[in-house]
Amino acid sequence: MTAPRTVIVETLDHGLVVLEEPSWCVVDHPAGNHRSGIRHDGVQHAAVVEVEGRRVELLRANLTQFPFSESGSRDVKVVVEIDGEHPEFDPAGLSDLAQAITAHALYGLLPLRDRLQALQEGGQ
Repeated sequence: MTAPRTVIVETLDHGLVVLEEPSWCVVDHPAGNHRSGIRHDGVQHAAVVEVEGRRVELLRANLTQFPFSESGSRDVKVVVEIDGEHPEFDPAGLSDLAQAITAHALYGLLPLRDRLQALQEGGQ
């Protein structure tokens, strides 16, 4: 990460907007947006799995912030792609999500793997 820097974004409704760019932001801010639509996004992280010879990413997640939001939070959150949606999580919500994913892996997917393996080996 680098130190915060100042950027200037040309908006449709407020002209030139000067803002501090957080050190974790990795996106450009194109002209032609409304000020409330200015968004900071961090590096994306995803779970990756090979499916039928191709790489599939799931649960893409990154830091995000709308510093001039008029209807939602202006806080830094983590956005996670789930079922085509992009809900935002605070630390407590992200902890709940991680616990749900862990529980699903331990008590859903791994027992299913064991059952499938037993069935393929001729078990009932």
